Amino acid sequence: MKKVIQIAVVLAAVLGVVAAVVVVVRKLLEQRDAPLPAPVQDTDFNLTSASTFDESELGGQVSPELLAILVCPEDRGPLKLSADGKWLINPRNGYRYPIRRGIPVMLIEEGRKYRDESLIEPAAS
Repeated sequence: MKKVIQIAVVLAAVLGVVAAVVVVVRKLLEQRDAPLPAPVQDTDFNLTSASTFDESELGGQVSPELLAILVCPEDRGPLKLSADGKWLINPRNGYRYPIRRGIPVMLIEEGRKYRDESLIEPAAS
């Protein structure tokens, strides 16, 4: 009789653990199927939205060390700082990467958006 009680206690403990695992798995599956919350938009500083672009954001101090190592993400070539200090310019394709509040925005989409063909320099022979 003692063995039967011990087996019953162990069996009850195992079933309790299995039930707990089932509950956890169900909750995880419900969370997986739930829709994701909408992303929070930072309206104060949105790099990709042209509607919030403000010319006054352009420029700012960028360290010379950073400028020395930055390259165009499209062709991996060196960039030049514009005379007004507001853009990093790729002289090979005319892409201009804005510097906003001292932070260079090195996204290919930004370079394409602000492309200026007049900035393209002829290749040196």
